[in-house]
Order: sequence, then C-alpha cells, then structure tokens
Amino acid sequence: MYRSVKTIIACASILIGTSLAAQQYRGTSPKPPKEPLAPQNATEPLTVFGYKKDSRDIKDLNSKEVSQEVAAPKGGEIFLENNNRPIVVKTWAEQKVKVVTTVFFEGEGKLSDEEWFEKLNLSLRTLGNSVKIKSGNVSGGSYTVMGNTYGWNWGSDGVAVFNGQGQNIGTKSNARRVVTIYVPANSKMDVETRYADIELGDMASLNLDITNGNVEGGNVNELKLRARYGNANFGNSKYAEVEFTNGRLTMAGADELDIDSKYATIEIGSSKKITMRSTNDEYELEEVGSLSGRKNYGNLRITKLNTSLEMDGTNADIKVRNVSASVDNITIDNKYADIRIPMRNVKNYAVDFTGPYSTVYGNFEKKPMPIADDKTKTENNQLRWAEVDSNNPSRFTAKVGDGGAKLVLKCQNCTVDLK
Repeated sequence: MYRSVKTIIACASILIGTSLAAQQYRGTSPKPPKEPLAPQNATEPLTVFGYKKDSRDIKDLNSKEVSQEVAAPKGGEIFLENNNRPIVVKTWAEQKVKVVTTVFFEGEGKLSDEEWFEKLNLSLRTLGNSVKIKSGNVSGGSYTVMGNTYGWNWGSDGVAVFNGQGQNIGTKSNARRVVTIYVPANSKMDVETRYADIELGDMASLNLDITNGNVEGGNVNELKLRARYGNANFGNSKYAEVEFTNGRLTMAGADELDIDSKYATIEIGSSKKITMRSTNDEYELEEVGSLSGRKNYGNLRITKLNTSLEMDGTNADIKVRNVSASVDNITIDNKYADIRIPMRNVKNYAVDFTGPYSTVYGNFEKKPMPIADDKTKTENNQLRWAEVDSNNPSRFTAKVGDGGAKLVLKCQNCTVDLK
C-alpha cells in the first residue's frame, strides 16, 4: 500500500513537471509576425502575402507601344509558344513577322523596344527557314521567409508595371497586355498556348495546341486542333483534324473532318465527310454527306443527311431530321438508345434489323427472320426462330419500293422510328 502511494505521487510529480516545462517552452518560442512579411529587396509592397501595389498606388503611370519585326522566309513556318498572355494574330501583305504590345511604366521610360521585349519576356527571331516567337510570364522577383527564397510571376490578375529603369514595381489590375502578331497572308503557323485566349484571322495552315483558353478563328484551309478546357470557334476548312475535350467547338463547315472528342459540345455547319470518335458528347450537325465512326453516350443530331451513316456505340441517341432521297447506306450497331431516321423522302430502301427487346416503327411490313443459334445449328443443322410477337420480331427484313438504299440496323433495347 505504501509503495502504491509513493508510485502515485511520483507520477503526479512527473506530469506537473512536464506541464510546467511545456508552458515555459511555449513562453519562449518565437511568435508569428503580426504583419505579413514584405518581399526582400523591395522598396514598396508588392502583390504577395497580402501586399498589393496596383495602378492606384503608382504615380505618373505611362504606356508605350513597343514592337519588333523580322523577315519571314517564303514557304517557312511560324512557331508561337505562349503562356498566360492574350494573343491576336493578324495577316498582312508584308513578307515579315511583326510583334506589337504595350508596356506600362511610371516616370520616364528610356529603354529601347528591344530592351522592353526582354523585360516583358517576349522574343522574336529567325531560325533557319522558320520564325520563332516566345511569350511568357513577367518575373516578379523574389522574397525570403525563414531562410527560404521564393519567386513569383505577374499572372492573369494584372499586367506588370515597371519604373523607368525597367524594374518591376507592381501591377495594373484593370488592364490586359495583349500581344498582336502580324504574319504574311497564307502563312503556316504552329501554336502552343496555355492559360490564355487567342484570336486568329484567315490562314492557309494552322496547327494549334491550346489548354485552358478560348479560340476565335477565321477560315483555315488545313486545321489541326488539339484543345482542352476551353471553347473554340472557326469558320470553314477544307480539311480539319480535331481532338477536343471539355468545351464547346463551333465550325461553320469542313469539307473533310476527322474528330475525336470527349465531354464536349460540337456544332458543325456543313461537311461532306465526317469521321468521328465520341464519348459523352452533344453533337449538332447542320448538313453532312457521309458520317462514320463510334459514339458512346450522349446525343447525335443531324438536320440533313445526304449520303450515308455508319455508326456503332452504346447509349448514344441518334436523331436525323431530314434524310435526302440520295441516301444509299445506313448502318448502325447500338444498344440502349433512341434512334429516329425518317425515311419518308426515300422511295426505295430495304431494312435488315436485329435487336431483342426493341420496338421499331416504320411504313413497311416486317418479315420475321430466324436468329442463328450456334448450338442448335451445330447439333441439328437448324435455325431457331425468335420467340417474339409478330409486331416486334427480334429480327426482320422489310422492303419499300425496289429496295435501293440499304438499312442494316442492330440495336438491343432500343426504340427505332423510321417513319
């Protein structure tokens, strides 16, 4: 008993001593600063850790248009690499490339255009048979906290403002620094841009890779587009190859279009030929000659179909508003879908349909057909007839007129309207 009491007292002493030591340690530990730390080597607060110096703090703010230009080799390609800066591309009659932008500064800015381009992280040069343009963020300097040095850039919240010697002194939050690029007409351009919008005029050839930005384009004879997380709007193209994810694409038309899309809305005016691979998209096609490909989930709507439709997929609703009398082939392999293809303008066509648990409407008489059963066919050399009602056989053929156009439809658990 005596030993137990001594043990309890000893434990209590240890606990009290530990608590007092912790209190003493907390009392001597460094306290966090009451005010945010200012950047090192900065004469005035900048946009970091709560400090902000914008146009309201800057006296005698001036602006100046600066530019550079180089000769463009004939038949050469123009490469543009851009990050976080709005771009406008214009064509002109000159056989040279010119880059123009605006610089904001306080006081007297005596730097040359070439020096300002360096401060703005802009470069323009000729390399072999091509022209290279680079446009990036403007460095904001560095700051040190507890022995660690960090750097930052002036981002999309404003444009960098300089003093007369070209040193960063803050931001102008109510302005955008747009870079305008003049290129020869019929130029070939290769563009890679991130976190910025871009506007382009009519072009002969364009290869555009864009992420987190919007595109406003003109007519492009040959277009290669890879876009993620943004919207794109183009005129007409002779040939277009597109990869599009998470956004809206609008095109006035394309003679030939090869498109791979996911989680997007696609609107095309008219096209002679479309090859598509689509996942969970909404497609609106005004007029198409021939369309082929694969579509899983989502909707495909065609205002007018002229020649042919060949499509397979799952859970993809297909609705055609008008089928031209010139159509010659419609082949669909789908399931769990609603399909509407009005054949009233086609006087001669033949239907071959296969699909259990489906309902088909049409202005024709259905002729039930046997469904092959591999086991029965092997053992008895016979075919098994589908056990369905006569109005909705699992497989049937039908013929209207002379049976010219071919409709081969395979759709399980579908509603198909051919009226």
